[in-house]
Amino acid sequence: STGKLLHTLSGHTRGVGGCAISPDGKKLVSGERDGTLRIWDTSTWELLRTLEGHTGHVNGCAISPDGKKLVSGGGDGTLKLWDTSTWELRHTLTGHAGSVTSCAISPDGSWLVSASTDHTLKIWNTSTGEAKRTLIGHTGPVNGCAISPDGSWLLSASIDHTLKIWNTSTEEVRQASTSHIGSVNGCAISSDGSWLVSASSDRTLKIW
Repeated sequence: STGKLLHTLSGHTRGVGGCAISPDGKKLVSGERDGTLRIWDTSTWELLRTLEGHTGHVNGCAISPDGKKLVSGGGDGTLKLWDTSTWELRHTLTGHAGSVTSCAISPDGSWLVSASTDHTLKIWNTSTGEAKRTLIGHTGPVNGCAISPDGSWLLSASIDHTLKIWNTSTEEVRQASTSHIGSVNGCAISSDGSWLVSASSDRTLKIW
């Protein structure tokens, strides 16, 4: 509410590649370039646990809306799906031919999407860890992804300067934008799904 710095969390030995906050706000997850994830207690800011599994740096992580699942994506080309009640590794998701750059979990927690430097996005079943679909359309590495509040569409951002909206049931591109003149490095969707934002190397953010 004030913009004042509350805490600085130290303990990472290398750069931090991603972070996520649990829906109840009680835990914070951070992903490190050494391939580990750290779980922090937001009431005390103490380190609760360190998760090991990736053999490459962690680029992104996300927690399901019900707080029961954590997914992390790494430079090793895999995604790891963790049970937040025990912090045990449930599935290792393989299939990308490049680094996983970003990931997001659907509103009902039944599936997730991953973005990769292999120019694709993949949709995965969170119960089985199996890949359901591969979305092909970008001509460069995909830097970011996000899922709409109702799960009917998803958004992807790429180094190919485009932002694409995909229908999650048909796998088709509903809309694509080439308004940026540089790599699109990230994207996000508003909580009601009525607008979205893209961030680019062209030094702009665009609101759609």
